[in-house]
Amino acid sequence: MALEYRNLMEDIVVQNAITMMQARECCTCDACTSDVVAYALNHVPPRYVATRKGQMLAKISGYELQYKADVVAAICDAIQVVKESPRHEGR
Repeated sequence: MALEYRNLMEDIVVQNAITMMQARECCTCDACTSDVVAYALNHVPPRYVATRKGQMLAKISGYELQYKADVVAAICDAIQVVKESPRHEGR
């Protein structure tokens, strides 16, 4: 029986980033999306869990509400930074 170690914050940030980027008219190309996700993850504390694959989704759902405010704030900050200085060319 193998355990997986997972940063729940990564799942929550990834689940919310593109929707929030679109709502704020931020480019959603791969470079901008990666930058937003990386910036946001560097500004929220990691929340690691050890869980079996079948239990992972239940844990993510339970923790998501608790940490969503921190994630939303970090993603908003990340979007602003990326919009001001995108790494992609020609857009």
